[in-house]
Amino acid sequence: MRIKKQDNSVSLQEHYDRRVAQGAISDDTSQRKVLAMLSTLHDRLAAPRLFRKKRAHENGLYIWGNVGRGKSMLMDLFFAHVPVAKKKRVHFHAFMQDVHARLHELRKHKQSDPVALLARELAEDTTLLCFDELQATDVADATLLYRLFSGLFDAGVTIVSTSNHPPTSLYTGGVQKERFGKFIALIEEKMQVAALSSPSDYRHMQLRSLRQVWFSPLGSAADAFMDNTLAALCPGEKPKNETLTVQGRKITFLLYGDGIGRFTFHELCEIALGPADYLAIARKLDTLALTGIPALSPEKRNEAKRFVTLIDALYEQKVLLIATADTSPEGVYAKGDGSFEFARTISRLAEMQSAPYIQANKEE
Repeated sequence: MRIKKQDNSVSLQEHYDRRVAQGAISDDTSQRKVLAMLSTLHDRLAAPRLFRKKRAHENGLYIWGNVGRGKSMLMDLFFAHVPVAKKKRVHFHAFMQDVHARLHELRKHKQSDPVALLARELAEDTTLLCFDELQATDVADATLLYRLFSGLFDAGVTIVSTSNHPPTSLYTGGVQKERFGKFIALIEEKMQVAALSSPSDYRHMQLRSLRQVWFSPLGSAADAFMDNTLAALCPGEKPKNETLTVQGRKITFLLYGDGIGRFTFHELCEIALGPADYLAIARKLDTLALTGIPALSPEKRNEAKRFVTLIDALYEQKVLLIATADTSPEGVYAKGDGSFEFARTISRLAEMQSAPYIQANKEE
């Protein structure tokens, strides 16, 4: 992979100042405090290895805070400008999927200590590892995470991660929480912990300012509406490819910021997905951007049924729907089997466009 040469004469603070001046982001004291910690890490990584002075807690940075505070934006800024050749930015869920797949292959070849070997392999390819949404929901991963991260730290890998939880609340499974104690202690020992405690939820501020979340008909104006809306919700952030695995099925989409997923109608309703898939999507996201909703003919009753199931899942989880469609909600499925039941979906879509629903969007 060819790495674009960075202009190290411009500091991270100056890049942040430029975005503020351009109106892309709001100036935030709490963000600046975390940015100063990222700048220190940036300068250490930019120094020739011979002159690096590594002290305790300098194996990386753990940034935590509520949704919408700018964690991903700050990490993106750091990752884009840190002059490290072997760097990788990945969503933690996708990283763990890759880890399990590679461990499976190593065990097939009867490696005596596959976790230690995998840590060495990762360290050979990566000097800087950046994670989005580090969390732990599977108690079976407790020992694996401790040994893997220990191996990465021992090999000199720097880790920067974001999370919605402080290290002590990292495990969200609720069962056998004590098994994660060693992993949590390792993070607190090896990484600086930075709380992004801004009182402002910029995502919700932008959501509450929305005047329209359903746009029709389809066409260039609809495309511009969706692009402009997502740019307003996630200023300065580029979407990332994301994969959600549900019962062995892989659902790919574009992830904007911490919790906005972009899908086409084809990807969600013209492919054989079911309630479990839609529920997993709704639990992961706080906002779903859905493009290309057609006016469905009576022959499209299966697509209409999937759309109904999708809307039910979004509604029950209080997920905001931003959509582009060929018609109003009333015209999406006007005739055909189940069109009478579709009336409930029309009612829900109307409520999901209301100010009270938008303002209640997955509030914590």
